[in-house]
Amino acid sequence: MLRVIATISVLTTLAGCSGMTYHTDIDNGVLSQEIGTYVNKRDLQQFYSDQEAHESGATLLGRIEGESCDGDGRGNKNISYNRSKSNAIDSLKADTMRRGGNAFTINSCSETSVSYCDLSVLCTGQAYDY
Repeated sequence: MLRVIATISVLTTLAGCSGMTYHTDIDNGVLSQEIGTYVNKRDLQQFYSDQEAHESGATLLGRIEGESCDGDGRGNKNISYNRSKSNAIDSLKADTMRRGGNAFTINSCSETSVSYCDLSVLCTGQAYDY
């Protein structure tokens, strides 16, 4: 009997919430731009060396950088280097797209010292048109 009452309660709650509408202050233009940027970042070609890019016929557009700054500089030790590096690479990809490129290389990623960050990672590379 308790299971029947619990099941009815859950179904009633789900049915009551099915017509809910959520509103945010993000307009469709901003949302579509963010989604477009996310999709474009995933579509970028990554070369594993500048030589590979050159041999593939890619045109060099210039040097790019991506930096991440995690934490508030107060010594939080629970920050992942891999997550910070991933954020820096995403920023590097965004720099590639700003230059009109669709391919990139990562030349280096290293931890940097920034007073207002608990962990800062800087990645450098090259942007290409491929």
